[in-house]
Amino acid sequence: MKICAYVQDGYAKQVYKTECFDVRAWIGLKVIIDVLERNGYTIEYAGKVNAHLYDIILVSITSDCDWWQFIAERLTWRKGNYKVIIGGAGVLNIRPFLDMADIFIFGRGEDLITQVIKTHETNNRFEHSSVCYADTFNPDGQYCICQVNKSYPHKIKLTNENDFTEGEIGCPHKCLFCGYTWHRKYIGGGEFKSGSGIFSKNNREYSMLDMYKNQKIDYSHIRITAIDGISEKQRLKVKKPITREVMHWFYKSLCDNMDKPHQIKIYNIVGYPDETEDDFRQFIDDIKAIDGKYTFNNKQWAIVLHCTPFRAMPATPAACWAMSYKNYRGKIAQLMGQNRLKGNLLYQGNRIWAVESMGTDALPAVALSAICHRGTEKDSQNIKRLAVTNKFWNANVFEKQKVLEANFDLKTLFGKFDRHTLPTKYLRTYSDYGIKEKI
Repeated sequence: MKICAYVQDGYAKQVYKTECFDVRAWIGLKVIIDVLERNGYTIEYAGKVNAHLYDIILVSITSDCDWWQFIAERLTWRKGNYKVIIGGAGVLNIRPFLDMADIFIFGRGEDLITQVIKTHETNNRFEHSSVCYADTFNPDGQYCICQVNKSYPHKIKLTNENDFTEGEIGCPHKCLFCGYTWHRKYIGGGEFKSGSGIFSKNNREYSMLDMYKNQKIDYSHIRITAIDGISEKQRLKVKKPITREVMHWFYKSLCDNMDKPHQIKIYNIVGYPDETEDDFRQFIDDIKAIDGKYTFNNKQWAIVLHCTPFRAMPATPAACWAMSYKNYRGKIAQLMGQNRLKGNLLYQGNRIWAVESMGTDALPAVALSAICHRGTEKDSQNIKRLAVTNKFWNANVFEKQKVLEANFDLKTLFGKFDRHTLPTKYLRTYSDYGIKEKI
């Protein structure tokens, strides 16, 4: 049996390289390859030109944005007697993509993939709640995102000759919006750094809550932290207990340490239900409350507020929440009421200055996510047409928005659901919190 790992010609994000298995979460596919090779299988690499020559084609979808380029390439494949197996962190809502694969694997696949292929070799099917065969998928059934009880125990040799050993999995915090938390049962201990399981060697992202708990900031290394809510009210709403006291402590700590101030990016989420302009202004008020007490210093800490519009992720307690149909790119400074300042500048003070990151996802990008996370079988044909329409992908933001509004029911996709009407009601994870949570 000939098996290949599929390598796309292109990816949605520029940082995703063609030989992508050394970056981002494609390391997960390298784990799958390693498992199969340890069980006696030979795995080759293939692209859209020769994928049809194999019996099994392994595809990794790590995010909703991966679907579009994959579909565009998938539609060009020559016919053949092959089976397509798709897994990865982006495999959550499969309803619009059922004819893109024969088998879908939800969650961690290292304990599943060998059995899936062995049973296929005997013309049988591997019955498991985390394995879905497209032709028998039931939107009213129950499927589970597979978990593991330990990190992958084997060292993996990447194609760049570097060794990889998995560390922590998931996150110990339980923010209601976060797929990273609810799709991966936490395994690990000690100080948590986002992404430490993959990027611990070069990681410079630190948890705001853990820094406050330990009353310690690694000033020389910190480059990234996150608040995930522009105000205390919004943060507490999503069970992220970063109070104004925490924020004041963080800013005071920076102002007290002026040895080598540098840029710190603060990740934030905007567009939660019931968010107001007062929430935005609180962010600046908290900086002012501390920075205003200090004397002016020519060298200052630079705060870059990077905002990501809220996406209602499947299999999270926030899966049913409404999303904001608003274009936030370049608008955050205006919302914060600092219009007298130029461009993306939010605040100029004594020891801190702050700007709005210009990397905020525009509304069409959020709409494309909503289609992937909340679309159904009725959206499949429009998704295929869109995926292969280069004119759309090369269009500006306003043109893309018009096309999406004309071809998809965005009002419904961005609206509020309940657990009975949610398109991904079939998907479960390691906790039933999202099912019981009153939304």
